[in-house]
Amino acid sequence: MALAFVLNTKSEILKIRKTAAYWLTIAGAALVPLMMTAAYILRPDVFVPGMKADPWTRHLMGCWESAAAFLLPMYVILVTSLVVQTEYKNNTWKQVYATPRSYGDIYFSKFLVIHLLILSCFILFNTLVLLGGLLTGLLNADYHFLESTVPWKTMLILGSKLYVSILGITAIQYWLSLRLKNYIMPLGIGLALLITGLIILRWDKVIYFPYAYTTLTYIKAGNKHEYYSLIWFAVITMLGFIDTINRKERG
Repeated sequence: MALAFVLNTKSEILKIRKTAAYWLTIAGAALVPLMMTAAYILRPDVFVPGMKADPWTRHLMGCWESAAAFLLPMYVILVTSLVVQTEYKNNTWKQVYATPRSYGDIYFSKFLVIHLLILSCFILFNTLVLLGGLLTGLLNADYHFLESTVPWKTMLILGSKLYVSILGITAIQYWLSLRLKNYIMPLGIGLALLITGLIILRWDKVIYFPYAYTTLTYIKAGNKHEYYSLIWFAVITMLGFIDTINRKERG
């Protein structure tokens, strides 16, 4: 049973290898670190004074500041839609459900692929943050990257918290993408909810709104919202699975 799930997950990975999901993952991870590195190199007069003390932490936090509020959740919304839409685009959902695979296998293997892409994005993002700092230090010793200690613990904790904070969004967007055949609709709904989350950020009930959680994590607004993200993830994932089992028309 477990072996079959692993093999089917592998086939799901192969299925999306020619889609834009891979390129989106690379671009999503690379955009901010490359832009920040270019800014450091081109404008040392602006950035050197503020980075003399603990340059690695300032670099890491500066990169996540640009990514956490909008780019990370937007990437999650886009990549979820892209992975699910592979079946709608090729009109193969009926074929998928006709195979001797359980509903759980189909539902969770595709969902797992989405999370593998997201985790890959996190790993690549942090790798490029490190490489960007090293390159900047090699080109301009005034930044003191090469003499400073990389904050591995901060990087791991912040990355883990941000991953937890997007779990609720992944479940919601996955269910929407399965339910709505049109690629634009789940994308539009997700974008609207994301913008709403940024607008209501100062509302005292924002901890119940999952599309604001990445920003709340970055600004260190407690960790209650991260627990709520786990609840959203568990509840919506199960509801989406039940809906998939009971749906009369599939594909």
